[in-house]
Amino acid sequence: MDEVIEILKKTTSRTQKLFDESKDLSSKRVENYESTLRSKESSETQKAQALLGKKREYDRLEWLSSQLGLLYILQIFAFKVKILQISVENVSEQLQKSGILQSTKDIEDTKKNIDKLMILLEAQYEFIMNIAENNKRDLPYIS
Repeated sequence: MDEVIEILKKTTSRTQKLFDESKDLSSKRVENYESTLRSKESSETQKAQALLGKKREYDRLEWLSSQLGLLYILQIFAFKVKILQISVENVSEQLQKSGILQSTKDIEDTKKNIDKLMILLEAQYEFIMNIAENNKRDLPYIS
C-alpha cells in the first residue's frame, strides 16, 4: 500500500506541475487567439482557426484538471485504506494480547476487504494512466 501511495504522490505532483505550467502557457495562447478573433484584419479562416485553438487550450486545461482531481481523490482513498488497514491490525493485535480473540472471522474478512480495496485502487490508478496514455496518443496537439 505504501508503494501505491508513493506512486500516486509522485504522479500527482508531476501532473500538478504540468497543469501549473500549462495554465500560464495556455493563458498566453488564449490571449493571442482572442486578439486574432477581435482583429478586423484577420480573415474568417484565421478567426476559425483561432476559435478552434482557443477551444483546444480550454479542453486541454479541463482534461489536465480532471486528471489531477482524480489523482487527488485516489490519494485520499489510498490514505484512508492505509489508515483502515493499520487500525484493523492494531485492533486485532490488542484483542489477541488481551486473550479475548483467538481467531475472529470478522477481522479476517475486513482484512480481505482491505486487500480488495487495494486491488481496486491499483486498478483505478492503472485505468487513469491508460486513459492519459490513450489521450496522448489520440490527441497529439495536447502534448
